Amino acid sequence: MLQLPEALVPHEPQPGQVALRWLGQGGFAFRSPDGVVWCVDPYLSSFSGRAGFQRLAPTPVAAETLIADAVLCTHAHSDHTDPESLPQIARASPGARFYAAAEGAQKMRHLGIAPGRIETLKVGDRAIPVRGTGTQTTDVLADVVFASHSGDAVGFVFHVGVTSGSASPSATPFRVYVTGDTLHDPQLVSETTRGVDLLCVCINGRGGNMTHEEAAGLAGELGATNVIPMHYGVMPHNTVEPQLFLDALVAQGVRSAPRVLGIGETLVLGR
Repeated sequence: MLQLPEALVPHEPQPGQVALRWLGQGGFAFRSPDGVVWCVDPYLSSFSGRAGFQRLAPTPVAAETLIADAVLCTHAHSDHTDPESLPQIARASPGARFYAAAEGAQKMRHLGIAPGRIETLKVGDRAIPVRGTGTQTTDVLADVVFASHSGDAVGFVFHVGVTSGSASPSATPFRVYVTGDTLHDPQLVSETTRGVDLLCVCINGRGGNMTHEEAAGLAGELGATNVIPMHYGVMPHNTVEPQLFLDALVAQGVRSAPRVLGIGETLVLGR
């Protein structure tokens, strides 16, 4: 596995744990017990189609220094498949593999990422090994799940701590569900997503995303042990106060433990 820079995810999780860092917006960096490092939706630039756009918070990591085994993007929007950050990450991590559904994969190719480094996914794919291009083993597998957003958007359920070389998730991995951007929809609740150890859920309620109240309800429907709200605090035209999400959890009697992170903050979670 790659040598992890201290600036990305400094913690070393033990079996049954995952270490993570919120990168802002819908972006996370994760680290597994075997040292696999992967990112989801790293938006680490100020790219925007809006004139005069300024981020509400600076990027916590410079894309040109980010070292990872894998990068997964939930959909092709530029704050998830970032046209500035992804080529920089590809250069900084020459062994990184990139994963996306068809629209995102096509965008990655247009950004100059070599086709041999890109794996195209679709909803329903299961036990996808998350690893670098030169690595045969991993303790992280991904399930690709439904998202109700634009185009062919997807979400991911990661099984962290799988026995290396296993063809399918065992009963012991720590499960992380990253919704990506999505409206609330009954199809978000499935055998694949129920009972996850950690739910990372959008709460901003704009641009095709569920509201903070709907996100709280989803945490309860899934029976998620822990929940991290995301997709706020970066774009001035598209944000929400996370306290509203915390209040909604209480109002709805949801038992999921909330973990509200600052942008760039790290955390280790386990059973």
